[in-house]
Amino acid sequence: MSQPDKAPTRRRTPRSCSYKKLVNNVQQNLSISMQWLKRLCGSDPFAFRRIAIFTLLFAILVTSSDALAQPNDLLKQLEHAAALIADNRTADAEKELSSILRVAPDEPAALNLLGTIRAKQGRLREAERFFLRAVRGDNNYIGARMNLAHLYTILGQPKNTIAELKKVLLLDPKNAEVLDRLARLLLAQGEIDEGIKALEQGEQTRPLSAMLLVLLGDAYLKKGNAAGAEARYQLALEQQHDHTDAVLGLAQVSQFNGDANSASVYLARARKMVAKSPGTLYRFALVALAAGLYEEANGTLLAAIKLNPNDAAYFLALGTTWIKKPDLVEAEQAFRRALQLQPDNPTAQMYLGYTLLEQKKYPEAREWLEKSLQQDKTVPETFYYLGQIAQEQNDDERAVGFFKQALALVSSYSAAHAALGASYLRSKNYPLAQQELELAVKLNPNDAKAHYSLAVLFARLKNPKRAQEEMGIVEKLKANGQPKQPDAATSSDPKPPQ
Repeated sequence: MSQPDKAPTRRRTPRSCSYKKLVNNVQQNLSISMQWLKRLCGSDPFAFRRIAIFTLLFAILVTSSDALAQPNDLLKQLEHAAALIADNRTADAEKELSSILRVAPDEPAALNLLGTIRAKQGRLREAERFFLRAVRGDNNYIGARMNLAHLYTILGQPKNTIAELKKVLLLDPKNAEVLDRLARLLLAQGEIDEGIKALEQGEQTRPLSAMLLVLLGDAYLKKGNAAGAEARYQLALEQQHDHTDAVLGLAQVSQFNGDANSASVYLARARKMVAKSPGTLYRFALVALAAGLYEEANGTLLAAIKLNPNDAAYFLALGTTWIKKPDLVEAEQAFRRALQLQPDNPTAQMYLGYTLLEQKKYPEAREWLEKSLQQDKTVPETFYYLGQIAQEQNDDERAVGFFKQALALVSSYSAAHAALGASYLRSKNYPLAQQELELAVKLNPNDAKAHYSLAVLFARLKNPKRAQEEMGIVEKLKANGQPKQPDAATSSDPKPPQ
């Protein structure tokens, strides 16, 4: 895969730029708005249309019933207010709008424009009140609803953003931009079923773009619907044959189906494509990671980070590739960077704890693992690593508790069975030690540590024949250099990010 030669200079975006996303780019769109106003009002002077200025879209017009007696005067006032906003003469615009609202206190277009002024001033709560008044005056006012959606995005209220986008989509079902934004937000919030529903409904009204087809394929794949995902990726490629994310999606479907050969073919195809998007590079790296191509995944992630150095997920994946090399020092740095970007990320905390554990930095490793556990008690590896630290500190009673908690989450976690058996062995509880160790090697016959613990156990039980058999297996595994299994049920390594 071609890599970008140079990362662009990245500047910190001030919060005022977020306000600009909320208000209309009036300078670019005002002339279009005026043409619409003149055409519509000229053809029917008694059917007054009001203007709604909202983010990155030109003004849209809807019927009004508040000022039928003087439609042209009110229209001219709204035009004038919009022009004043375009010239950044917000004080004069506010005076114009105030005069309108004295006559028509519930005029939605004036309220919406006044809301944009408040947004430009950074007075977001006041802007919200004006937008809400506008939609109360006209429930079908798309402009004000879009403004609310942008406002709630800035305020970090995704549920409210979703609610407004859904209402806009009901009013304008063929709006691909709104559908894209709504679906991505739903998926980002973990509402996979709702995201799929929105995209499927959109698919019924019109053909989806290649980008939306890939998004729907990704959602299907998260739900385990490999066939549905494959169909959408293929449709995306019919529209755009060089859509790298669609090709990578097909590679992920092949990996999901256990078809390593097909996955390799798709990965090779994607490798030949030019990828300038950090998101696509990241996706390529995840597919390469799943294929065991750790060096290539590492290089691709470094390229993605040059393009976007502020995404914690990239550093999580990068740290995993360093573990596989192995380079624990680089892995530690990657995970620490991820935590600088997302201090409360439990996965990053768990990965850093694991890396410190492997470096025998037990006190700090325990600190990070316990932080991770406070936020997420559903990850078996976190309990397993804490159990390992307890073992290293000769606290087998505590270790047993952690291993049991890991197994309560994943009963087939072979490494936890092996570690639990080792703790029972050290505390001379031989029946339970044998039970756990034999289960461990049944789940993962290539676990050399479990076979070694069995050899020690049978030696203590005065069973030299079984002890020799187990030691023979240990020697054979060492000679063959048998790799560890990569999944949580059979390995002590953390899983690559999904």
